[in-house]
Amino acid sequence: MQQADCIGIDIGYGFTKTCRSGDKQMFPTAITLMAREATFSDVSPVVVNGHRFLVGKEAEREGNTIDTRHSRFVTSDAWLAILGHCLKINDFVKGEMVLGVPPGMYSREYGQRIRDAIKGSDIRVGEEPYRFNGNIKIIPQGAGIFFRYVKDHPDDFRKNVTVIDIGHHTVDMTFFAEGKYVESATESQELGVSLILDSIVKAFYRENRFSIGFKAALDILKDGQITYLGTTYAVDVREEVIRYTQRISSVMDRYLEKLPVQPDVGIMGGGGAAVIRDLVSLRHRLLMVSEPAMANAVGYWHFGSNAR
Repeated sequence: MQQADCIGIDIGYGFTKTCRSGDKQMFPTAITLMAREATFSDVSPVVVNGHRFLVGKEAEREGNTIDTRHSRFVTSDAWLAILGHCLKINDFVKGEMVLGVPPGMYSREYGQRIRDAIKGSDIRVGEEPYRFNGNIKIIPQGAGIFFRYVKDHPDDFRKNVTVIDIGHHTVDMTFFAEGKYVESATESQELGVSLILDSIVKAFYRENRFSIGFKAALDILKDGQITYLGTTYAVDVREEVIRYTQRISSVMDRYLEKLPVQPDVGIMGGGGAAVIRDLVSLRHRLLMVSEPAMANAVGYWHFGSNAR
């Protein structure tokens, strides 16, 4: 296998993103225990401490996916299986790995727990052991967006920069003063784009009496309609959009106004930022980082490569 210098890995609630030497990949953060061998198709299970998992699109096809929205998910065998899949698709076994954790969970002790779990677990892809041999750095989610931004704007590194990271389930807000992470100025709210997508799913069911998933809801949010089995369904979701944007706008505006130091720059990133960029109107101006959905993973890679 090839050696790599550094990899940035962003395991999010909705999607997992990786960046290795500028090569970027994304797959759904879906995982399920593999109950039996596939009959009609080949699959690539990841085995962690004797438990066989399917990850990403293979897990979505299998169904019965594991809920990742709980505090014990990180360092669990299921989380390690997603990490193993990241290593496999990037052919990465040696070098520096940079991972992000939710800002509210970030601490030196928690980071060491993650390192111990990675290095102390038996992770196999097929029959091949995938023990990681290298340095592991743990930084807060949102910091990747900061490092991605200052790569394009190096003169802003020493400014006071606030970061709004809009994800699938949460909105994480962090602050950097003169290049340093301010731990006391961290806030996280369960206001990710899954809220508005869930509202659209319910609105569609009320009108049409059958269920759709989040992907179809996203199409409705963007285009106002979907086509299902040859029939086009138009859905008016203006009320759902208004309710969501009012909530998220007020939370972000309040956070910006109560920061301990006045920010010079405000930036926004995350997969949800790309979804709502044209929906939310804020009192305070925020800049959209390049490739918002990939920004954390790319920023982790820049951080690990000492590239700003």
